[in-house]
Amino acid sequence: MFLVKSINETLQIIKENFKNYRPEKRMIKVEDSLNFVTSSDVFSHEDVPHFNRSIVDGYAVDFRSVQLASYSTPAILKLQGEVLMGEKSLYETSKIGTIYVPTGGHLPNNANSVVMIENTEKINDEIFVYKSTSMWENVLLKGSDIKKNSILVKKNTTITPLVIGALKSVGIKEIEVYEKLSATIISTGDEIVDDKDDLEIGEIRDINTYTIKNYLILKNFVVDNSSIIIDDFDKYMNSIITGFKDSDIVITSGGSSVGEKDYTYDVLQKMGAEILVHGVNIKPGKPTIIAKYKNKMFFGLPGQPTSAYFVLNTFLNQIKRTMYNLSKIDYKPYIEATVDMNIHSVTGRRMYQLVKLSKNENNFIATPLFAKSGMIHSLQNADGYIIIDEYKEGITVNEKVKVYRLED
Repeated sequence: MFLVKSINETLQIIKENFKNYRPEKRMIKVEDSLNFVTSSDVFSHEDVPHFNRSIVDGYAVDFRSVQLASYSTPAILKLQGEVLMGEKSLYETSKIGTIYVPTGGHLPNNANSVVMIENTEKINDEIFVYKSTSMWENVLLKGSDIKKNSILVKKNTTITPLVIGALKSVGIKEIEVYEKLSATIISTGDEIVDDKDDLEIGEIRDINTYTIKNYLILKNFVVDNSSIIIDDFDKYMNSIITGFKDSDIVITSGGSSVGEKDYTYDVLQKMGAEILVHGVNIKPGKPTIIAKYKNKMFFGLPGQPTSAYFVLNTFLNQIKRTMYNLSKIDYKPYIEATVDMNIHSVTGRRMYQLVKLSKNENNFIATPLFAKSGMIHSLQNADGYIIIDEYKEGITVNEKVKVYRLED
């Protein structure tokens, strides 16, 4: 019998029980670190920029020499030289002189501002300045972007292309990261077969292993092993125990309900695992099990493909955030759309409804794809899903909804 938890209760249970779990650490080259998570604060070894530089093409000046400049009364300065790109400036500005400096060029000594070239006119060796500037205008000061010895990347940060760029900007070659979370996938059932050309009556080709595996890879998990286990209590238990030796998480599909051959609950009890959740208030996906074994997570998904996918989609981000202690705000982008027919929901269970998107002149249209949880075609054809709250009886035609991508 299920002791059903709400989705919010389940999310909180994951947080509380796995908040102290961390994968192993290792050093990695910065260029190879995309999508890893930092295991310690990363400090800058130098200032960025490491010299005062111009952010425009123009003329370096002492701002006081052009503070009254206008189109009617331009300031006239003598051109004293030019800074070459990529080279140190050997010039100094004066109150009556100016130096040409390109974007990114080294600001000459005594200069404290740069006049944009479009606000000037060059006549022989004189520069007519038609607009005043302020102190440090159009200048990027040394260390104003990144200061030496400051924290460049905080611990528990997912490394993005922009993070890699920041690390490279200060010459960091290696950083310490957590290993990617790893999983063992087990599909259960006498009826499940893999890569068989001709099916016998009652047999079903393995779907969940491949959808789960590739979803995990998409979320930057490592899949250590995947297997199909027949409905045999001891074989199932041994495969779970082996999975815990190899991986951070063991994920199963099937066997989590309350049928005669749904062994998962009993296997976990015999192993001595702490069963945290047995049943989640979600449609589809109610027969879900979450357990804790020697500080590692067991995640038992329903056997039906659509149910398994929605449960994985609902909880995997929280599992990842908890085990890495990610601090950055998590969000789900969505598209606003209008539903084109009524959608009935069961009050008391949060419902995930697959939809297909189309577009008219004014907005997106969401068409529900009504399918039973064992059907894979609708899942493959869907553009996304909408969430109907457990306290709502359904969605009415022309109502505005939020459509989330399946991958999110």
